[in-house]
This record gives sequence, structure tokens and C-alpha cells, in this order.
Amino acid sequence: MVREEILQALLRVEAGENTLEEVLNRKMKNKQDQGLYREILKGIYRHLITIDYFIHSFLKKKNQKLHLPIQMILRMSFYQWMYLDKIPAHAIVYEGVELAKKVGHRGSVGFVNAILRKATAQKLDPEALHFNSLEEEIHIKYSLPVEWTRYFIKNYGEDWTLDFAKNSVKIPDLHLRVNTNKISSQDLKNSLKKEGINLVDLKGVCQGLEVLEGNIFETEEFKQDLFYVQDKAAMMVAEFALEKEEMIERVLDVCGAPGGKSIGMSFLNPDLEIFCCDVTKEKVDKIKENLHRLDLNQVKALKRDGRNLSPRERDAFDLVLLDAPCSGLGLLRRKPEIKYNRTLKDMKSLVKLQRQLLDTSSQCVKPGGKLVYSTCTLSKEDNEMMLEDFLIHHKDFDLLDQKVLNLNEETDGFKMFKLVKKC
Repeated sequence: MVREEILQALLRVEAGENTLEEVLNRKMKNKQDQGLYREILKGIYRHLITIDYFIHSFLKKKNQKLHLPIQMILRMSFYQWMYLDKIPAHAIVYEGVELAKKVGHRGSVGFVNAILRKATAQKLDPEALHFNSLEEEIHIKYSLPVEWTRYFIKNYGEDWTLDFAKNSVKIPDLHLRVNTNKISSQDLKNSLKKEGINLVDLKGVCQGLEVLEGNIFETEEFKQDLFYVQDKAAMMVAEFALEKEEMIERVLDVCGAPGGKSIGMSFLNPDLEIFCCDVTKEKVDKIKENLHRLDLNQVKALKRDGRNLSPRERDAFDLVLLDAPCSGLGLLRRKPEIKYNRTLKDMKSLVKLQRQLLDTSSQCVKPGGKLVYSTCTLSKEDNEMMLEDFLIHHKDFDLLDQKVLNLNEETDGFKMFKLVKKC
């Protein structure tokens, strides 16, 4: 029973036994069950605050605390009723009650039955809600925690924050980069079309495609590793790093796992010698797995702490890419759990690490070489303020270019900066 699997997954995530990403990777025998499993799990975290708001509107006591398994059953049921249009009310009530019988007592079963019958007897529409302030609206309607809502309003204004929040709960499009070592973009499109996969070229990205229709993960082309799934924004980091660069031979990708940026640069320029690194064996093994799968022999995976410099690395690379550890708030469409797991305190604690990585990375760049710094977040502390401080303390670098990709319908949220080391 797929909903029982979802309940157990939710409980493991809430207990801290697994991350959402880990439980989402569970394989199920039935393909339809697999799709529903992922849809409900990710959807609950995408809209968690909104769902809980509606659940509590049906409780007699304002701050009534629910038994955790019962709370998860209600979250599952409310999500299906509010955001899925193909599951009838009677099925939602029945499934919720059956789950309650397995994890609760008679009173819990009756409670779930009563709440779900009341809830499914009416339309629960977040758009019909009225709020006392825009801050409250953003927080509840778009499930953005208060701390982040206030942070973004203070730093970017209400209109920007509202647009960010709206886009953060949208389901992202599926993008892929063609493995040009094995096939051309046009040949891949033609081949996948025969399997019912409808694709279009991604604007502004070389060898990037967007999936409009069909399941690419069940195709022979996927099994043959003819493409690599990656969001357009992540592809654009590789494009940005190599844009207008002709004299590049050796590249260092400092925090490279799982290898996406190095893979992209390798596809764009197969002649590059790329060293894709990360700090743990597990992360390096993941890089190696992806490189082997895509048959990229010119990219080498290495275990390396980006804060430490070895003598042979000083002034050794034409291009150094530091896609720095960050709060990750630009990825909320794909990783909605981030907004609940990260705090302002977490973000500020990363600044010291980012500064260390940036300082060490700069020492690896040859005179005349380039240093690219990027993050998958939009906060000023991770980006503009970091670069401003770096340039104050590193007079041998100049800022050449920068690009901001706001979280929207087309891309995840990224910021990227290109610097040159003076000769």
C-alpha cells in the first residue's frame, strides 16, 4: 500500500532517521505507485505550512498537539485534497482512516474520520484566504518560514519576496544536458521522440534540453547514459565559467560533488583537463560513479579539502570553479525541505567556510587565470558581501563579470561571479 509507505517515510524524516532526498530515492515495483509516492512526499514539504494552517482550522483547540503519526496522516490527506485533482474525497477519507487504524487507537480513528469528512466536504483554497499583512500571506500561502520571509522582505523588498515565494512552490521543469561524447543533441531528440518523449532546446544553454512530455527515466537512452539530468541554472554555471575563455587547459572544481559542473564543462570543451574534487570519500565516489557512467575519462575525481593548499597546486590552474556550500535557498522548487532545515544562523555560520575556501581557491589560480565563485542561493551574505570582502583583501584580483538567476519558472536561483588574477 503506497500510502503506508509514504507514512513511514514521513515518520523517518521527522525522526531524523532519513533525509527527504533519501526516502524519495526508494524504488517501488509499481511505476504509478512510484510517481504518487514522490508526488505526495515532495508536495507535503513544498506546501507544509499551508497544509498545517488548514488542518488546524478544523481543530477545536487553537494549539492542539497531535500524535505524530496522526499528524502525518492528516498532512497526506489534506495535501491530496488540496493539490491533487484526481483522487476523490471518499478515497482520501477511506485511506486516511485505514492508516489511522494501524497506528492509532479507536479515538484516533474517529478523530481522523471526522476531520477528513469535514475537510473534504468543502474546497480548501489557499488563494481564497485573507491576511492581515503581506508578510503573513507569504508565510502561510506559500509556506515560507517567518524567519526567511522577514529576511527577504528586509533585504529585497515585498514584491521581490512575493515573487520568490510564489515560484518556490512551483513544480520545476525537467532539464537535461546531452552527453555529446556519445550522441548529438538532434539525434537524441529524434531517438527519444520515437519513445514518446517530447523535447525542446533550452534557451541560452548549449546542448541543453527541456522535457515537455514523457518519462525519460524508462527509456533506453537513459540506460545508455546519453544524457545527464541537470537544472538549467546549474548548466549555466559551466557556461558562465567557460564563456569567452580560449586559453584554458587545466581546471579545478573545488566542491564538485556530484560532478555536474565538471561534466558540463567537459561536454562544452572535451579537451579540458578537469580535476573534480570534494572533501569526503562518499562524495568523491559519487563523482566517480557519474564520470564512469558518462564515460568522461578526461575528468579526474579527487578527495581534497578545499581549505588546504598543497605546494603543487599554487598558481597551477587556468580556471578554478568554487561552487560554494551555502544555504541552498535557490533550490526550493527541487528541495523544499531546505527552507525548514536551514536558519539564518546556519547561513551566517557558512560564511567563515566560504571565506576559507575562496581564499585557498584564489591561490590555485595562475596569473591571468580566472576564478569563478557561485552559489545556489540568493542571499547577499553568501554572494555580494562575500565578494566585496574578498576583493578588499585580495588586490591581485579584479571582478570581470557576474550573473544573477532569480528563482523563477525557468531556473533555480543562482549567483555567479568571475574574477581574473592580475599578471
